[in-house]
Amino acid sequence: MNKIILHRLIATLAIALLAFLCWLAAGMLSDRMVQQEMTSTVRTERQMAASIVDNMAQIIASDLAMSRAIPATLAQMDLIQRALAQSRHYASNPAPTESARRVEWTAQPGNARVNHFLHDAQGFSGLDSIWLVNEQGFCIASSNSEDENSFIGFDMSGRAYVTRALLGGFGEMYGVGRLSGEPGIFIAAPAYQDGYLVGAVIAKVSIDRLRHWVARAGTFVTDENGVVVMAHDGRLEYEAMPDAPVTHMTPRERLEHYRRETFPELRIMHVGEQMRESAHWLAPTLAESFYATNGGTVPSLYDERTGLNSGLSAHIVHPLTTWPEISRNHSRDRFLVFLTMLGVVTLAIVIATSYSRERRLHRATRDLAEQLQSANTLLSAEARHDALTGALSRRYFLDTLRHEIELARTAGAPLSVAIADLDHFKQINDRFGHASGDRALEHFVEVCREQLRPSDAIGRLGGEEFGILLPQTSLTDAQAVLERLRKRFHHEHCAHLPDDAALSVSIGITELAADDALEWILSRADLALYEAKSRGRDRSEVRPADPTPPARHPEDSLAGK
Repeated sequence: MNKIILHRLIATLAIALLAFLCWLAAGMLSDRMVQQEMTSTVRTERQMAASIVDNMAQIIASDLAMSRAIPATLAQMDLIQRALAQSRHYASNPAPTESARRVEWTAQPGNARVNHFLHDAQGFSGLDSIWLVNEQGFCIASSNSEDENSFIGFDMSGRAYVTRALLGGFGEMYGVGRLSGEPGIFIAAPAYQDGYLVGAVIAKVSIDRLRHWVARAGTFVTDENGVVVMAHDGRLEYEAMPDAPVTHMTPRERLEHYRRETFPELRIMHVGEQMRESAHWLAPTLAESFYATNGGTVPSLYDERTGLNSGLSAHIVHPLTTWPEISRNHSRDRFLVFLTMLGVVTLAIVIATSYSRERRLHRATRDLAEQLQSANTLLSAEARHDALTGALSRRYFLDTLRHEIELARTAGAPLSVAIADLDHFKQINDRFGHASGDRALEHFVEVCREQLRPSDAIGRLGGEEFGILLPQTSLTDAQAVLERLRKRFHHEHCAHLPDDAALSVSIGITELAADDALEWILSRADLALYEAKSRGRDRSEVRPADPTPPARHPEDSLAGK
């Protein structure tokens, strides 16, 4: 009897020990399973978030480029230039009050026609407001001139974008309207008459027109001061990023720019360590990529794209909606694996269930990966910038050239085009390696950006050959600018190259003729480049417009260098 009790006791202890060991083994196995599932999910969601924020940044750049073209075009019109030039006579000694200036300047002969034109231009362009600011910073004409509180007579010289335009540069900035109280993007373009700066054309695009920027959940846009100016979740608007520049502004500056003084901090915090307290299986390297906003409990992935031309930045806080399900799956998996180790029947059931679930998961992951790959392929095919140098891609450079040719013909403005080719580039690759050749290409684009205006464009046509677009620039001015660029590139040593690595560039320059086709102007620039090469390199040559199209075809010449 005692032996039976002892055997039963030993059997019970063995079963308990076996169950305990199976439970430990089930825990280890389930931890590994959920780690793999979580890694795969995070990788897929991170690719999706990156695609969303990249597309968002491209949409912002495209919309602002279209809006920027409207005031730039108006600034080239004779009607606008004459109105700004004539304001010197009646606005040189302005009245002391805004209302007095508005009454006096609205009654000036010819201003009614200008105001009516600006009103029509606003309606056709889709902008919210357009107004003219003279060289002293006073608004002399406006698209809302018939309103009781029009902009006419206001002193706008304190606005940063106006100051930049009156110094001859293009300006873009987020701000809140002084009269309307509505936020928007303000775009300023300088206006010249006979080579003299006479004022600026200012346009405003309301934020409400740009809400499609944040159509996806978790997306938001910040301005150059780190303030959230637009968000899919409206509760985040007018919150500030941690240590944002707006926190260093004075209350008066914040009130002038945003019509408010306080900006709650948008807290984007790492929550990986807190998650590991309840989910010990979570890998530390994976936990580092988890964030939460303003104390939220849902783990999210964060990504951003900064450095857009307007000072805006695109952000996304992409929530991991599958996290609760994955956590539940972990507990369920451990119990299922535990059951499989206790019996053959339970093992078969658990294997069938796990196999079916894993197949569905892998199929869904594969389908999502294929969709992402197709979307990334499409985005890559339409990429606007060269991946190495950051210059415009060949296709987008040619599209930009076509657009600028149309603008130049419409406004009657000059347009110069150049093709630059780095000298002895093959020798640099052969002597110092292709990595040094890549640094040389990047250095050339950096020098171009330092020497050229924001309105100019540089694109990589292929290899070491670049196209340079100079809107509103005559052939003589273009030669002077590019000759200065050439000398700077020759004499400024690239820090990433050996000391004995000498760089130089040959440049061919031409300008747009009345009946020019895109192929002709590129061919002339290519012929000028060929002439610079044949005369010893490290020089620039110009080729004026010919009455007949050049003999060489640009595609052949560009492809054969």
